[in-house]
Amino acid sequence: MSKVRVMHYINQFFAGIGGEDKANVPAASIEGAVGPGKPLQTVLGDSAEIVVTAYCGDDYFSTNSEEALAAIVKIAKDRKVELLMAGPAFSSGRHGIACVEVCHAVSTSLGINCVTGMHIENPAVESYKGHKNRKVFCIPTAKGVVGMRDALSKMGKFALKLAAGSAIEPAADEGYIPRGIRVVEAVGKSSAARVVDMVLDKLAGRSFTSEIPIVLFEAISIPAAIKNLKGACIALVSTGGIVPPGNPDGLKSMHNTNWAKYDIAKMESMKDAEWDVVHGGYDNQFMLKNPNFGVPLDVARQLEKEGVFGRLYPYFYSASGCIATVTAFQAIGRAIAKDLKAEGVDAVLLVST
Repeated sequence: MSKVRVMHYINQFFAGIGGEDKANVPAASIEGAVGPGKPLQTVLGDSAEIVVTAYCGDDYFSTNSEEALAAIVKIAKDRKVELLMAGPAFSSGRHGIACVEVCHAVSTSLGINCVTGMHIENPAVESYKGHKNRKVFCIPTAKGVVGMRDALSKMGKFALKLAAGSAIEPAADEGYIPRGIRVVEAVGKSSAARVVDMVLDKLAGRSFTSEIPIVLFEAISIPAAIKNLKGACIALVSTGGIVPPGNPDGLKSMHNTNWAKYDIAKMESMKDAEWDVVHGGYDNQFMLKNPNFGVPLDVARQLEKEGVFGRLYPYFYSASGCIATVTAFQAIGRAIAKDLKAEGVDAVLLVST
């Protein structure tokens, strides 16, 4: 029996090409398995073979996605690939988006199954769900590369099931992230009988599972608009990771859980002092040259002088939003909001990166 031909897609870092300095390399390929593909091949065993590894720089993919996808699909087609595996991307948003889009493009073009893996809070998960592609499966992983062995094991075992042509059960049974695809299947009880059973279980305090998952989002109340800015105190907040030299408060470039605020009372522009940037999600060189991009102190001072608003709060708040979990930044947001209220700040200008 011939082995199933597999292509593995990874970014420039996992391919051993380089880090952020090589994030602009275009899509290309390497013969066989490299990087995490080697332990993945061990999981696949004699049933499947990674015949080629495709890679692309994270930045290149985000700015040249059409060209990158076309090149990667061509690699898969030329090598007669029968199954694609991508990642795992863990919490990396850029790599996660690339993995999802590569899987979708290859499966759509070649009609083959694709498996990727990432943390459930990776922003790419929403893209994965949005495609509703029946041939693309995403396996949940840990947040970081410490979970590599477990991620590759789960992805590899699931890929082997696909390669064998086995029936794939619902997400809850198989362990992949659900895509929101409804499947028609025969059951022993009518919908009326099933819903009555669920109501009885609920009333009796027994566990039950709804057949239509209900996603609950935290209700965020919208504050009333400030009618007169001329008397308002405005504060600057940034998730761009701008910190004093040496990063005295220990903000993390990725998976950050901390925040701090820094004195700007005697400054007209962020260029009036030296700053570092602690953020792993964008090219820091532009922010280092002009940190007003992340903390627009120069423009805020001008508006303050023109009387557009009352006064600028003498500190700016800083955090690093790269690969941060929702729960971590909810905690950071609440802490900053509490401090803002205690300081009498009326409104915030929050700059996104």
